[in-house]
Amino acid sequence: MAGLPDTTLGPFSAPGATATPWELTVEALRRTQKFSLTTVRTDGRPHSTPLLAIWAYGALWFATGENEQKAKNLAANPHCILTTGTNTLTGTDYVIEGKAALVIDPDDRNAAAEAFEQAYGWHLTREDGTWYRMGDALRSGETQLYRVGPTLAFAYGNGTEFSQTRYSWG
Repeated sequence: MAGLPDTTLGPFSAPGATATPWELTVEALRRTQKFSLTTVRTDGRPHSTPLLAIWAYGALWFATGENEQKAKNLAANPHCILTTGTNTLTGTDYVIEGKAALVIDPDDRNAAAEAFEQAYGWHLTREDGTWYRMGDALRSGETQLYRVGPTLAFAYGNGTEFSQTRYSWG
């Protein structure tokens, strides 16, 4: 992905709605800590699971064990969708489509580990944290790290003015 996306307002928007600027979507993705990842199994069935992810360096990043279903799915088909948002009729929901690329470069792994530690704080850095030593696992390659550069994304505004903003690259 290079540069800013083309931004358009979708047909499911309320009259008078305006497109959500990409910069606002990026800010929301940076603040978000929990996403749902959808992949496709080799038999064509969908697989969805919640996970930790971060928006950094123009992409979404997440980690998983090599024997987990999502890793097996991505090895066969790297296309995936990450979603996040609200569970109410107000706020904004986000959908990011792209291809998950396995990250093996040590510098990229280290940068991603630092970004995860900044985003999740004590959960990753303190001994009593839920994912303690995850940063070390990312740096060492003990866990698989994926980067998803978006090819298509949506921001769905909910509330008094419903909107469907579409972002596309290329």
